[in-house]
Amino acid sequence: MKNLKKPLIKNVHLPEIVATSIDDALKTATEKVEVLSADAKSMAVKVEKQVRTAANKLNVDVNKARKDATKFAAVVTKKVNGTVEVLISNTLHRFNLPTRSELNDLTAKVDHLGRKIDGLRAARRVAMKRTRRAA
Repeated sequence: MKNLKKPLIKNVHLPEIVATSIDDALKTATEKVEVLSADAKSMAVKVEKQVRTAANKLNVDVNKARKDATKFAAVVTKKVNGTVEVLISNTLHRFNLPTRSELNDLTAKVDHLGRKIDGLRAARRVAMKRTRRAA
């Protein structure tokens, strides 16, 4: 056994050709593992980029949906309020009761008449003072 190489396993001596074949196989396997590892890393980077892109797109879509929902809610609220106001107004008129806007209009008219009356009273006082002085 001249061509014996350093044992790979304790107390087992292998012929040189077998030991060389095993060494070559280990080197080849190591190289392939390194290539696969590099490929896996590059694939992981690509997948991460795709996930980030999808997440950003989803975030944009969610924000757009939120804005659309807010606009829709505002439109529906406006329509419902208008319908409710009409229904309440019709119901109040059926019971011969004034609406809030009619009460506000009436209050404004009463205030205007009150100011007119105050003006007429003041004018009457001035006129009475003049007639008293003249007499």
